[in-house]
Formats: sequence, C-alpha cells, structure tokens
Amino acid sequence: MRAGQGRASFAVAVVVILVLSACVESAPPRPDIQVEDAWVRAVAGPNVTTAAYMTLRNVGNAPDRLSGARSEIARMTGLHRTTIDDSGLARMGEVDGLDLPAGGAAQLEPGGFHVMLMGVGSLVEGDSVEITLLLEVHGPLDIVAEVRAF
Repeated sequence: MRAGQGRASFAVAVVVILVLSACVESAPPRPDIQVEDAWVRAVAGPNVTTAAYMTLRNVGNAPDRLSGARSEIARMTGLHRTTIDDSGLARMGEVDGLDLPAGGAAQLEPGGFHVMLMGVGSLVEGDSVEITLLLEVHGPLDIVAEVRAF
C-alpha cells in the first residue's frame, strides 16, 4: 500500500468513528420518569377548570421532583392536593411540588394530588390533551392524557 492510500484509509476510519460516536451521543436517554394511565376529567363550557391524573414512576437511580405543569389548552395550571379535615370537609390547595423518589412512584388521583387545568374549554370524553410535566432533574416531559368522564 502506498503512503497516500494509508493516510486516506486512516482519514476515512476517523470520519466513520466520529459519525458513529455522534449517533451514540444523540440517542435519547432512557426515560427514568414513566407516566401511566394519564387522564383528564371531561368538562363542558367555556373557561372552566378540570384536573389531570396519572401515575408517575421513577425507574431511575436518582430522585426527582414534579414542580409544575403546563398545557396550551389551559389559561393557568398548577399542582394541587385535596385533603379531608377531621370534620370530613374537603379542601384543595396548591402545592410547590411532588417528590419522586428513586425507584418510587407518585399517584395523582381524585381526592389527592392532581394537575389543575384552569381556563379550559369543553373537553369531551375520547379527546386527548397534551400536557408538559416540569421535572426538576429530568426537565420537561411531554405527555398525552385521555379525556374521560368521571
């Protein structure tokens, strides 16, 4: 092999290695936060409030925290929690976040934690809603939630 051919072969090998390493680096990371059974309560009328529910599983080795959510269908969103006091009265209030321990799960459900969607239009059973969950460690996570009757 002549010297020029050796250099050309080496240059091709370097390019191939660089291309392959770029492909590996651009592969999406394994999602450590998994969302199961995401749904939104059906509502009728303009400018109404509804809620989104789901199970969040942190299958990773590091804790995370759900700090909020956003959706283009809502004028405002917030993380809320419903609690029942000693007299049986239900109260709802905003919370600043929900911890997602490594290897753990958090349930967003009626009567507990939920994502409030305020200022939405009518949502009919069978529709779907796009929501972005705001995670402190893993960043934004886009999900699609099915609209269901309650």
